[in-house]
Amino acid sequence: MSSHASTAIIVSAALALASPALAMPMGGSYSGRVDNQVPQMLGPNQVRVQQTATGLNAGPGTPLDGAKVQWNEIVSLTNGQGPVEGTITFITPTGTSSSAYKGTVTTDAQGRVTGRGTFKTSEATGELAGIKGSGTFDVAYSSKTDFTGSWKGDFRTPGQKSSRR
Repeated sequence: MSSHASTAIIVSAALALASPALAMPMGGSYSGRVDNQVPQMLGPNQVRVQQTATGLNAGPGTPLDGAKVQWNEIVSLTNGQGPVEGTITFITPTGTSSSAYKGTVTTDAQGRVTGRGTFKTSEATGELAGIKGSGTFDVAYSSKTDFTGSWKGDFRTPGQKSSRR
């Protein structure tokens, strides 16, 4: 074998070993409860609500299965419709993952509140450190304080670390 051919094989092997982790789909569902709401009237039929909530995530087969969840968000509504933005944090026994999100909240004629939007991972710690991802979410309130929803996206994990959860 020529030295040129052996160099090509070594470079190919090195690239294969050094290639970044492929994006993998992940998703889950969550339930939550609003812990604190601070409404601010902005005008006729306009309100800005800052709220925090806590809950639990279910994502069988993902590192976030069984994670505690915390939300901190601001919703600006005109006639029951408008933007929402905030941060969602998943807390596991071995790390945390926080994602910034934004979306739209809608209230229908029967008073049912739903929302949907996008998120992007902004920081992670512990065994989740280095995880990067983005995706979509939806949420539906069953009362003024209780809600359920789902999320899905594509994530890249650092190196060969994987959760054993």
